[in-house]
Amino acid sequence: MRSIMPGCGNSFSTKTLQVKWKKMHNVLIKKGVAVEPTEVDNYSEFYPELYVKIKKHLLSLEKNWVTKASYRQIKKMPYAGFVGHLNFQVKLADQFIVTRQSPQTIEIFNRWTLAPESVFDIGVDSDRAMMKSIDLTSEYLALGCNRGKIFVFCIKTRDLLHKLIDDPALLNCGSFAQDVMASRVDCSHLVFSPTGNMLLSCISNNSCQYETLTLRKITSPQEWKIVHQQTIHQFNVRRIQMDDSYIYLLGGANKGIQVRCATSLELVNTIGEAEHFIKSFQPYDRWIIVAGREQISLWDTLVGTCIRRCQMNQTDGDIKTIGLVGDKYIISCHVNCWSSEFFILGVNVWDLRSFLEERGETSKPTFTFSESTLSWHEPGIDGVRDTSVEKLKVFVDDYQVGCLITWDFDYERREVPVPMLYFMDFSNHLEFSRS
Repeated sequence: MRSIMPGCGNSFSTKTLQVKWKKMHNVLIKKGVAVEPTEVDNYSEFYPELYVKIKKHLLSLEKNWVTKASYRQIKKMPYAGFVGHLNFQVKLADQFIVTRQSPQTIEIFNRWTLAPESVFDIGVDSDRAMMKSIDLTSEYLALGCNRGKIFVFCIKTRDLLHKLIDDPALLNCGSFAQDVMASRVDCSHLVFSPTGNMLLSCISNNSCQYETLTLRKITSPQEWKIVHQQTIHQFNVRRIQMDDSYIYLLGGANKGIQVRCATSLELVNTIGEAEHFIKSFQPYDRWIIVAGREQISLWDTLVGTCIRRCQMNQTDGDIKTIGLVGDKYIISCHVNCWSSEFFILGVNVWDLRSFLEERGETSKPTFTFSESTLSWHEPGIDGVRDTSVEKLKVFVDDYQVGCLITWDFDYERREVPVPMLYFMDFSNHLEFSRS
């Protein structure tokens, strides 16, 4: 396909812009408002029209994040799977929502239409495998399971391609003691590289308090070769992110964020070891934006120092997560529980460039929004009972804020109300017909 992406100044900005255009093109294809070019298309007409369409949608996206009306357009989807093991995928190259429907089954939905797309089942000949982690690309779906196993499927054909294992000792457990040891090992994290040609897995040994990082190079659907392994002791990895240069590991309490080389797994730096309650983080160029319980801070990745901190209002509640909208905004989502029946969800939008360039602690959000979750559901239609909210989980990325709400057990009806997924979608307020 020919390039429809404009150039820009420095190489980092050019790359960021190209990624942003490519993402939006994929979104429009998945939503059905754009198509891939074919041999019969007139390129002189097709590409200029596509260029205009993507540009208008990107401009609309930036405007929607700072427009209150955009936050009131809520999409919802009942979640029928295992609530405690929901995996909400926001990897935009794939455009999917992934939910775990049983210990061995997941269902993939179109992220924009919420229509079901496919089901993957590892129950056949899986040797008691239970899913612990999920990641996917446009080609592959990887499922990390207990006993240190990884199942790799082809997205298009749904064929099982590989059963991978990082520790050969877990393959043949001849004795009861070996079997018990294997049962305490989980593949707790899986992350594909942005290009999709590397897979990073993290195997947690719950009895010995150590984790093993394994980096595989994907040269073909048949060849997934281990190129590096690294053992980490007593770090308690809670989250992993990966870009072209680095791997970022968020550890347990007072462990900070380890920055490791994306090709060798060597430790480069540790960020924020003294920080309490790191809830979320987002790497950007040579910085890491870190969200604590009531503040956002900016850190230099290589030097390891904190450049500034921006305190949140105490009335906002706890920050749950942060995300980046391209190179334009930082999005922080906070939650305040004012009642047993609902939460107050707040969203702050920060100008990314101002946050990076300003000195001191003067940065303020350019836009704020808050909404009661009580207004999202209609009891008679959604099946939501008059019962207390148990938990609210929040997700955010370039295009959406997603919320999973679960309710307490309804003792009167002896049942658990159906959990609901709610979405604020900022990508679909300018719709265009196909050429």
